[in-house]
This record gives sequence, structure tokens and C-alpha cells, in this order.
Amino acid sequence: MNTETKPISVLRIGLIYTGCLVGAGFASGREAWQFFGVFGKNGYAGAVVATLLYIGVGLMTVTIAHRRNTGDVSALINPLDNKPLNTFVGVMMCFFLLVAYVALTAAGGALLESKTGLSHAVGSLVICLLCIISALGGFASISQKAGMISPILVGGTLVLGAYLIVTNTDQVANLQPHQASKVAGHWLTAAIAYVGYNGTAAVPVLGQCAMHSDSKEKSLKGAALGGLILGFCNLILFLSTSTDPALSGASTFPMMALCERVFPVLGKIYAVILLLAIFMTQTTVFYGFTTKLGDRKHSKAIAWAVGLAGYVCSLYGYYNFVANIVPIVGYISLAFFAMEIANLIKVRKQ
Repeated sequence: MNTETKPISVLRIGLIYTGCLVGAGFASGREAWQFFGVFGKNGYAGAVVATLLYIGVGLMTVTIAHRRNTGDVSALINPLDNKPLNTFVGVMMCFFLLVAYVALTAAGGALLESKTGLSHAVGSLVICLLCIISALGGFASISQKAGMISPILVGGTLVLGAYLIVTNTDQVANLQPHQASKVAGHWLTAAIAYVGYNGTAAVPVLGQCAMHSDSKEKSLKGAALGGLILGFCNLILFLSTSTDPALSGASTFPMMALCERVFPVLGKIYAVILLLAIFMTQTTVFYGFTTKLGDRKHSKAIAWAVGLAGYVCSLYGYYNFVANIVPIVGYISLAFFAMEIANLIKVRKQ
């Protein structure tokens, strides 16, 4: 165990796991609609599969971290003691994390533009700079922010989502299928791709959680708790976005648009929650990338250079990322989760 910071609790691990995934796509409802809502009643089955996969990814990752006594993402995924493969895995995981970082940077800019009139480019730059500064503060800083922000994100999402569901029970009771994305056209493959993309961001953070926990039991309980919270939030968002399919399908931030439709003040409240979600997840995934840089010379300069390059890529637009990039990255990441499963089998035998 890393003793540089106070051991973290079961609840804190669960909140960190939740916080690193309750980002723009999650809290906005954009992903809930695209990967679950469009399938109508089959979305329920997809939500159950996604919850089980979240729990499985969490338990698997912290188990390997404790067995191998490391939070290094290459060691968590790669079952072979092969340096070139370790390097490849590390590079690809960094790529996945940076794709998420770019998408979140784009989301932050789009949100600020829609609510303040600030140009997308300027808004994305502001949230990019804040993210890099926070991520370079280290794990203790990330853990502290997650402990404060995650309860707000989860609580706000659940309360507003439940309100939308309760006030639109007829629509929720009569779920109908809608046009699905070509790259995620079936409820099962959509659910798997969804967790594949989002779960990638959690692997390095869960590894660090295990290293900062004082027992394997706490790590396992925390990971399971985080998976359950994520699954429940996903269910609420899936049903919430299903209350107005036309609006959810057309909006970049469906949950915010739905809240504004009911009462404008709710839209403003959710915008604040969403901005916090974007910042928390963006910071977490970028921190995951910085863990691969280690203490090498000029690591901070490299982080700044990569972070700013990601900002430039974010100008592609958040809506485009969710529609075209997220599913593809999700499918590719499944190969790495297969490697992690093999790694789990290996360390349990040892």
C-alpha cells in the first residue's frame, strides 16, 4: 500500500469509481439515449448487462492490482511479462484515455457556449487548462475532489431524473425502439461497447485506489459499490431520456434540455451539475494518462503539450465524438479487457 496518503474508505473508492465515469456522456444523457433509450424496452436488458460489466471491471481491476501490488495500467492489463507488449498496452491505454479527455474537453466547451454564449473554442480552452492543473496535482487532489463532487453529481442526477420519470409515467411505460447508431445497432453490442469505452478510463484510477487502500476487502467492496451506483444512475438516465425521444435524439445534452422543458431553473441547475461532471471525469482520465509518464524528465511539460494538443482535437465537436468515435473505441477496448481477464486468471492461479 502506498502510505503517502491516508488509506481511502470503501465509500471513497466507490465515489472515485463513479466520479471518473459520470462525465459528459453519462450525466448529459447523450450516451444513455444512444446506447439504451433507442432500443425501447430492450434498453432494460442493456442496462442490466452494463451494470454487471461495471461491477466486473471494478472487481477484476482491484483484484489484479492487489495480487501484483501495482497500479500501473500495463501490469493490470497485460498477462505476459513482455516489455514490447507492455509498451503497446500502455500506449493504447493512453490513447483511450486521451480520446475520452478530448471528448470531455469538447463537451465542456459546448456546454459553456450554450449557457453563457462563450465561444466553444474559448470554453474548451478554459476547462482544458483547469483540468491539466488539477490532474498534475496528483492522486490526493483527485481523491479529494471526487469525494466532494461525486455525491453532488449522483444526487443531482438521481433527483432530477426521478422527477422526469415520475411526471412522465405514460411515456416510460410505453417505451418504443428508435433509430440506432450504425456502429451500435443492437442493444447487447451497444451495452458492451458503452462499458468498453467508459470502463477503460476507470482501470488506471481503480488501480491507484487499490494501492491507496489498506485492504483488498475494502477495495473490492468499493469497486462493487461504484459499479452498482453507476448502473443505477444509468437506469435513471435511460428512463429519463425516454420521456421525450424526439428531444433526446436531437439534443447534445438531453437531460439539460429535458429539465429546461419542465422548468427553466431546473435546466440551469442541471447545467451546473453537468459542468462539474465534465470537469471531474476529464480530470480523472487525464490523471490516468499522467500516471504513465511517471517521474521521467520533463513529464509535466509532456503533459501540458499533450493536454493542449487534445484541446485542438476537441474542436471536432462533442456530438460528433459520441456518434462516431465512442462506439469504435469501445469495441477496440474489448480486446484489452479480454487481456485483463486472462491476467486475472493468471494471478489467481499464482
